[in-house]
Amino acid sequence: MAQLDKHNNLIGGLGNYAFKQVDGKTFVQRKPGRNGVKQTKRTKQSASDFGTASSTTKRLSVSLRRLFQTYYDRQMFNRLRKTVYKAMLSNTELPKGQKDLWEGDIALLDGLEFNLSSLYIDYCKSGLHCSLTDDQEIKLETDELNPKTQLQWPQKADRAEVCYMVSTYRKEDYMPLQEEVFKLEVTPFSIPLVSQTFTTAVLPSPCLVIVSSCVMYFKEDALLGTISINHKALHPAKIEKVLRLED
Repeated sequence: MAQLDKHNNLIGGLGNYAFKQVDGKTFVQRKPGRNGVKQTKRTKQSASDFGTASSTTKRLSVSLRRLFQTYYDRQMFNRLRKTVYKAMLSNTELPKGQKDLWEGDIALLDGLEFNLSSLYIDYCKSGLHCSLTDDQEIKLETDELNPKTQLQWPQKADRAEVCYMVSTYRKEDYMPLQEEVFKLEVTPFSIPLVSQTFTTAVLPSPCLVIVSSCVMYFKEDALLGTISINHKALHPAKIEKVLRLED
């Protein structure tokens, strides 16, 4: 049954047609299998791969949500799912219907921004380098950071935390395994920081590893103490790098 949502957009179905909203526009499509319109084996396989991309994205987001919280733009999940799907499809050796992120080009996820209203690359100009050690650890090495010139400071921000999160996922189903968070705490008046090195605990294998970053801003209140001032339009966060940890 077709109906209007809270934004007065038409959604649902009416007879042989379905309505959906994409980027603020209403699209109408005929329902598969109605009036002679049938899905072929190929379209069913493609639909299966897209469903896998959707479920994979949902599981990756379980851990990543700790980083981007509720401060992401409205198309973030679609953008993440499309990138996961594109990475899956990059493996042309696997047949349709059997695509998997593990076998795809995971580098396509590197640099994905979680909030287009406050791009991480605009707010933090210090780079991060990720590598796998011989002991099955992830080593993070930051570039030098001058808080005054390499961080963008919103009005009322008294200090900031540049946060790096390492999330690991089980190869078979991308269920989260463990997380580690590392932080650099600075103020607008802090002296430049030399390169910092962080090393995770030994990671289980095989697993998928996602290294992500965000900048948290805080103000100091005489009564309430430290208050986070990040919000829906101010939360610089992105994926730094995705790695595979083989057996």
